[in-house]
Amino acid sequence: MMYKFFIRKCVYSILFCLGLVTCASAQEFRFTTTVSNNAVSQDEPFQIQFMLENGVNVTSFTPPSFKDFEVLQGPSQMQGQSIFNGKRSEYVALSYLLQPKRVGSFTIAPAQARVNGNIVKSNPVLIEVRKGSSQQQQAPSSASGFPPRHGQGGEDLPEGVLKKGEDVSEKLKKNIFLKVEVDKTSLYEGEQLTATYKLFTRLPTNSSVTKVPAFKGFSSKDIELPNPPQATEERLNGIPYKVFTIRKTLLFPLQSGSLDLDPVEVDNQVRLVKMVSNKRGNRGRDPFEDFFNDPAFKDPFFDDFFNRPELEYEDVPYKIQSASVKINVKPVPTDGRPASYNGAVGHFNMTATVDKTRLTTDDALTLKVTISGQGNVNLLNTPKLDIPSGFEQFDPKVTDNIEKNSNPLSGSRTFEYTLMPKEAGDHIIPAVEFSYFDPTTNAYKTLHAEAFNIHIDQGKHVKEDKQDFGVAKNELVKNDSGLLKWTRNHHWFILSPWFYILLLLPALIVVALLFYKHRKDYNTTNAAMLKHRYANKVALKRLELAARYLKEGKDKAFYEETSRAVWGYLSSKLKIPMADLSKQLVQDKLSAKQINGNNTHELFNLIDNCEVALYAPRQDNLKMQGTYEQAVSIISNLENALKN
Repeated sequence: MMYKFFIRKCVYSILFCLGLVTCASAQEFRFTTTVSNNAVSQDEPFQIQFMLENGVNVTSFTPPSFKDFEVLQGPSQMQGQSIFNGKRSEYVALSYLLQPKRVGSFTIAPAQARVNGNIVKSNPVLIEVRKGSSQQQQAPSSASGFPPRHGQGGEDLPEGVLKKGEDVSEKLKKNIFLKVEVDKTSLYEGEQLTATYKLFTRLPTNSSVTKVPAFKGFSSKDIELPNPPQATEERLNGIPYKVFTIRKTLLFPLQSGSLDLDPVEVDNQVRLVKMVSNKRGNRGRDPFEDFFNDPAFKDPFFDDFFNRPELEYEDVPYKIQSASVKINVKPVPTDGRPASYNGAVGHFNMTATVDKTRLTTDDALTLKVTISGQGNVNLLNTPKLDIPSGFEQFDPKVTDNIEKNSNPLSGSRTFEYTLMPKEAGDHIIPAVEFSYFDPTTNAYKTLHAEAFNIHIDQGKHVKEDKQDFGVAKNELVKNDSGLLKWTRNHHWFILSPWFYILLLLPALIVVALLFYKHRKDYNTTNAAMLKHRYANKVALKRLELAARYLKEGKDKAFYEETSRAVWGYLSSKLKIPMADLSKQLVQDKLSAKQINGNNTHELFNLIDNCEVALYAPRQDNLKMQGTYEQAVSIISNLENALKN
């Protein structure tokens, strides 16, 4: 049985990592195939899982052909929702337990699913099968990343098991904690600092971030992290931990002195298992039956304890926070500081261009200055320009082009100046000067762009002299206080189109009321015929996809879609959520509406036949046609009965 222990460890560690700090919302649809191990021996089982994340209207699933493998178990389905940092994600996973039939290299083809009416495929996976090894079966694995502990009777128990007399607080403190990693604790004002907040755990837990640091005194830019978060393994003092990166931020100090990085707080729900004594009369009962059927917190991590002494589990809330980190920020040196320095720290390049060198006084000149490199690009200030008096200068337009997730922060900032010439002639725009402080060399560096010779011709528009608003230079226009002439056009209302529209309005209302009464009488007279016709429409609409599979001769897909159509009809008609549907609940709802007898008997016979046909050998088309007609008839009869 040791190889089963090994396989469960590998498979459930993958599922546990996906469910530890999951998020949602999001969100992007993904259809992926994962395996517990890509390299196995011939006598070693492994698990393959097909996961649909954030799928909308998933109506069918077709697994690939496992011709080179023996299916030991499956499919087993798991679905649910996960939340991380307020983001919600929905998933459906189907798993199979496989064992290779022979040695070699095999590719498992993608699975197919119909999502929102479209066929989507997962990724293929490659499996390397080696010859069987008895040593491999006997060696227990800790692939889940949770190292075994020596338990009672010499058994290996995970950290999640709470031994008798063990202190819960000490166990949580030792196995779940937060760390803040910074690449430096002493730096210059404006220099980049990278802070990474990590969650270390050796216990199964659901975690959510409840407080994030404010980063007072810093300008910050977050690095985008995978969603859902991906676990890595790190060793501290020789002990392996699963590590989840909660936040990774690029920080730029805005002031010198001693600054603090505030802690991050995380709420955890940790599941611990307690070993208790066996009770007589309970040996025939699975001690984890209720535990694994709990939809609120289903966690297969402890499946390895089946058939062991009676166990109890406990969900323990545990709130943790990281330590505060002090950062020493030094001011940039004042010695040797150039006059053109305006706060840039890092390593930069500069280019300057003009869109034209010859223009008239009616045109505008555009000067672009682009500063690129690594450092506080998002904090670069406007370079100082020495514009000649022959131009009128306006505030620049600033455009950023920051490389996504770059570390150190890289990109460029462009300053676009508009210059309006005021007089004709030859002018020189002096070279643009830009200085920055390089923390690697502890020195200032100054960049110069080329100067531009600009020739300006006189335009058509002649510059007007400024008006003199002095005494006796302006006269006020005398106001005319006489009466203004007004004219008024007279129109008779009887000649307006609105007169005739209002005159006909009562007649139109009477005609509409007579038509409504006639229509209502007609519907009442033909109610039975209309109910039957609409019932058939409902049945045919729900079974439209099943009819397509019937024509294509796809028996398994036909019975799946027929069963789904019947259950979907019952869910919407009886107002029962799909998750709560059961034969007993449907029977109770129909009985409450006084619908019994042949209707319910034929309904449940149809559902049972569809379920049996899914696992039976290939069905002939004649039997499928009969099942289709029976489904249409049953839904039509139920529609009539429910409307009456």
